[in-house]
Amino acid sequence: MLAVSQSGETADVLDAIRAAKEKHSRIVSIVNVPGSSLTKLSDEVIMMNAGQEVSVLSTKSYTSQLAILSLLAYASIDEFEKGIGLIKKAAGYVNEIISKNLNKLENLADMLKHRKDIFLIGRSLGLPTALEGALKIKEVSYIHAEGLAGGELKHGTLALIEKNVPVIVISTNETKKDILNNALEIKARGGFIIGFNSEKSEVYDYFIKIPMLENMEPILSIIPIQILAYYLAIKRGCDPDKPRNLAKSVTVK
Repeated sequence: MLAVSQSGETADVLDAIRAAKEKHSRIVSIVNVPGSSLTKLSDEVIMMNAGQEVSVLSTKSYTSQLAILSLLAYASIDEFEKGIGLIKKAAGYVNEIISKNLNKLENLADMLKHRKDIFLIGRSLGLPTALEGALKIKEVSYIHAEGLAGGELKHGTLALIEKNVPVIVISTNETKKDILNNALEIKARGGFIIGFNSEKSEVYDYFIKIPMLENMEPILSIIPIQILAYYLAIKRGCDPDKPRNLAKSVTVK
């Protein structure tokens, strides 16, 4: 069993691990805090080495988790060196993404800071980015944000789309055609389309360019959304490190 936790103290994760150990499962933990409860319960420990997380949002731990899980996946098919190479390429792209899009993301935050709702859609590897991006936006800016699979758009959410409702569309090479069709459906109902993609499209009302890199899209696409969430918090007068009502680690049920 793989257990993933920034703090190593999350109550529900520890309960699951104890239950698994009773069934003689072998526990491998991916954790950021040395000496935490999770490390003591585990048979093997992979440290994130992300450094101390000051912000409740744990943004750098998230990208560290993605990198480690990606390397495990490549190692499991005996392509560890390829995985290492892709992670290094992804790391090299991060500064490029930030430098080229920082002003655009701040301007986008100005446009969105008074909106009541923001939706994020993705497919395949774009879906976890939509879910995590929505979580970060609502945690830190207090704007209602919802992430969902593009294929589930017609199961309720499309009814909420009206003029100028912002929708962040996260595209990968694999999902580009289908996700753009979803974007067209939203635009036809007046939605404001924000494209996170490697190529610009006439469907997008606002565009943030993200390099495509085999299976590394979740790492590359979450970075600008984290920055957008930060700017939304600042412009709304919120503390980006200490969101209201939230704790650093959930140690109680």
